[in-house]
Amino acid sequence: MEIREAIESDAQKMIDLFARLDNETSFMMMESGERKISVEDQKKSISSFARSSNKLMAVALIEDQIIGFLVTTSGAANRNRHSAYMVVGVQESYWGQGGGSALIEFMEAWVSSTSIHRVEFTVMEGNSTAKALYKKYRYVEEGIKRDSLKVNGSNVNEVYMSKLFKLE
Repeated sequence: MEIREAIESDAQKMIDLFARLDNETSFMMMESGERKISVEDQKKSISSFARSSNKLMAVALIEDQIIGFLVTTSGAANRNRHSAYMVVGVQESYWGQGGGSALIEFMEAWVSSTSIHRVEFTVMEGNSTAKALYKKYRYVEEGIKRDSLKVNGSNVNEVYMSKLFKLE
């Protein structure tokens, strides 16, 4: 498995992965068919991330197929520039094969070269596989966003999680 920063030529493969993820799991934010992004827009997004010192877009590849992604963006204001929000997605057929771990390890190595002190995200309360992965890397639960999502007609809580880096 290869983990690297996304490049513009990954645009179509990333769009295809997003469509697969949105279709095969209810744990992503978008529902099947809801995400509308062109190849050109994805290329622009990748380029924007590549030019930034406080954003990361990484992909996990197996034999040239993108099977997972990770995006981390930090705040733009002085008061929240040290804090980054993370999103991770791995194709279901590759769950449990180290893709999520490799993406997190890649991101944490990147964080060590930045001024980011905090990485945070939400995970759906029922996503025990993802929560176990994050806890393995010492992310801690901070609270519950009650009924923050509606999935398949039901209200779903999100768990806020975070990890602090570069503790003094």
